[in-house]
Amino acid sequence: MRILGSILIVVIALFADVRVYLKSNPIYQGEPAKLVIEATGDEIEMPKINKIGPYPVAGVAHSESVVNVDGNLSVKKAMILTFYPDQNVTIPPISVKVNDENVTSQPLQLIVKKAKPNSDIMFTLKVSKKEAFVSEPIIAELELKIKRTLNIVDYSFEPPKFDNFWVKELKSSNKYLEEHGQYLIKRIKFLLLPQKSGMLYIAPAVFKYAVPDTTRDLFGFSITAPKWKSVVSNSASILVKPLPEDVGLVGDFTIDASVDKKELKTNEPCNFRVKIEGIGNLESFDGIDLNISGVTIYKDKPKLKERYTKDGLVSSFEQKFSIIADRSYTIPAINLRYFSLKEKRIKELRTEPIHIKIVDEKAVNGVQPPKQQPAKTKVIHSAKPVNVWGYFAVGFALGFGVALLMAIVGRFFNKKSASFKWNGKKDLLNKLLPHVAKDKRAASMAQALYEEIYENKRHNISKKEVERLLKDLV
Repeated sequence: MRILGSILIVVIALFADVRVYLKSNPIYQGEPAKLVIEATGDEIEMPKINKIGPYPVAGVAHSESVVNVDGNLSVKKAMILTFYPDQNVTIPPISVKVNDENVTSQPLQLIVKKAKPNSDIMFTLKVSKKEAFVSEPIIAELELKIKRTLNIVDYSFEPPKFDNFWVKELKSSNKYLEEHGQYLIKRIKFLLLPQKSGMLYIAPAVFKYAVPDTTRDLFGFSITAPKWKSVVSNSASILVKPLPEDVGLVGDFTIDASVDKKELKTNEPCNFRVKIEGIGNLESFDGIDLNISGVTIYKDKPKLKERYTKDGLVSSFEQKFSIIADRSYTIPAINLRYFSLKEKRIKELRTEPIHIKIVDEKAVNGVQPPKQQPAKTKVIHSAKPVNVWGYFAVGFALGFGVALLMAIVGRFFNKKSASFKWNGKKDLLNKLLPHVAKDKRAASMAQALYEEIYENKRHNISKKEVERLLKDLV
């Protein structure tokens, strides 16, 4: 049945007070499909629909009115769902609750014909892999080709629906409009990580554009108004295979751990660095939890870098720590478990433990330090105030003799004009670190500097303040 006019109804499912039908059937690829749900009654509860078949709903419109049915007033509700199918689709039965009764429609078959050739604009979706493991990186690329002669006055863009994927747009791919003969080409790339196994579907993207349309009114005047058109990319399906074990990283990586010094003086900071790099995704990596008893640890924010090459997604992860202690300690081994795409199995990387020797721990002004007792590691990486005074105050109170103190004071007065060389706030923080365990002011100022450098907080710590404190401590 076909009704000519502004509304084209092809299939209507009529059940009691509920009608479910398509405004147009068949449609061409790129055209929106509109599914209408109408219900009449005293109490109506419309369904919540996010997908029609595999296609996400792009828009929902509602209307409500009062109608006279056989002399009785009733409520009439309508809901219009818009979606963009690129092939034939069966619309499953839809249930609407009317007057405390569920009324269910019959399935509808929507016919989608191949789009008419459009040489002015072309829109395609490409994926780097048709098969992948859970969490394996996949690159999806949208390519929009627009003929130079096409006069577009306005446009809108609806990206693909990446259901069951973790998605990140690769900004570097979206900077330039390429020129290619008679076409202008725009490319957008997305990094996808499948979150579940099975056949996963990527719905097409929609590009709507307006071109000038000139008509004449009743008086013969020429009127130009925008005429909207749309073009839809193809869809894509990816077969996602499960991992043999639940691991967060997929790819092939190497790990390296290093320190700047292995022998230090009491409370001299040890700079420890961990770097992971390879082919694969490190976005989901939470970082390193460093646990060493009886030390204070400053933890930098990790640095993650990514770039896409012909070999795949190249990633690197780097994290740095500053460790302060008054006794020797060992930095434990770092373990990294991942699923190797080359060998198709779970692998584990492990660094070697690193022993750090405090050369003057056995004799601080002739006093033997107490035996090391188990203590919780102090990891400083948040905005909470730092209180490290209590860790080593007793030991250091015995460490300074009167003669040594007088010598240092004399040296201070002989160099009244001495100044501190520095290369920014990080250098100031490094100068403060050796003193945080024996002075509350140094600990508080170091924490404030740490938050300014790594957490973008403002404490207005000046170079002069640090200089005054360091001179006082010296």
